[in-house]
Amino acid sequence: MARVLVVDDVEIVFSAFTEDLASGDFQIDTALSGESALEKAKSTIYDIIFIDLFMPGKDGIQTCKALHKISPESKLVAFTGNIYTGLINKEIEFKMAGGEIHFLYKPFLKGEIRKIAQHLIQRSN
Repeated sequence: MARVLVVDDVEIVFSAFTEDLASGDFQIDTALSGESALEKAKSTIYDIIFIDLFMPGKDGIQTCKALHKISPESKLVAFTGNIYTGLINKEIEFKMAGGEIHFLYKPFLKGEIRKIAQHLIQRSN
C-alpha cells in the first residue's frame, strides 16, 4: 500500500484526492500547511507527496525543498489552481527544489490524480 500526503491550505481539495485514490492501494494523510507537512514527514515515510504551489507561510517551493531534505525517497508532485503567465517559472523552481511536475491543475479531472500516483509508484518499483 502506497502512503500519500496531500499538502494544501484549502481543506475541500482533500476530498478530490480521497475520491480519486479511494481503494486499498493508497493510504492518504493530509496537511493544511507546509509546516504541518514537514512534521508529518519526520515521522512517516511517504511514497508520494502532492504539494500545492501557493500556500500562506511556507509555499510549495519552500515546502518541497524542506521535504526533499527530510524525505529524499518521496516523489514530490506540485499542483495548483493558479494559472498565470509566471507559472512556468514556479514549476521550474519546484523541479529544481527536488520535485516533479505532472501538470496537475485544479479543478482536477476524474481519474487524473490516480493516473499520476500509479505512474509514480510503478516507476519506483
